Amino acid sequence: MNWHDRRKVLLLVGVICTLVFIAGIGAAWLNRNNSICSDRKDPVAQRAGVLGQVVYQCHNGQIVTLNN
Repeated sequence: MNWHDRRKVLLLVGVICTLVFIAGIGAAWLNRNNSICSDRKDPVAQRAGVLGQVVYQCHNGQIVTLNN
């Protein structure tokens, strides 16, 4: 590939960005039913934790962070 041809380089960057975007959509689709709570429901509340972490409260009273 001729790296001095601006049109081809921009087309290549556009194709790579499109592929990464489609891969992100696919990953979100495959993980759409996953939940961080053990009862598989969405959290009912969230608040700021230590060092910028977010602490979530589940329906069953469980406290969860994304590091658990």
